[in-house]
Amino acid sequence: MSRRRHAQIHLPSLSAREARALITVLERAIAAIERAHGDQMRAERETSMLEARARRRGLTIYTLDVDPDADF
Repeated sequence: MSRRRHAQIHLPSLSAREARALITVLERAIAAIERAHGDQMRAERETSMLEARARRRGLTIYTLDVDPDADF
């Protein structure tokens, strides 16, 4: 099994005060992203989990990308 790649950020040495300021900025950014896209991210995560489960069982999921508000 290969190691899974993950995102990395390489930072210079920071003082405790600079590190705390960076944490505050990142926490605020995460909160803003969650407020703006939280529902969509949860739906995407749920869909990907269902698709992964189906693949493990050898099943196929068909997704219809239809706008329910579209006029036909």
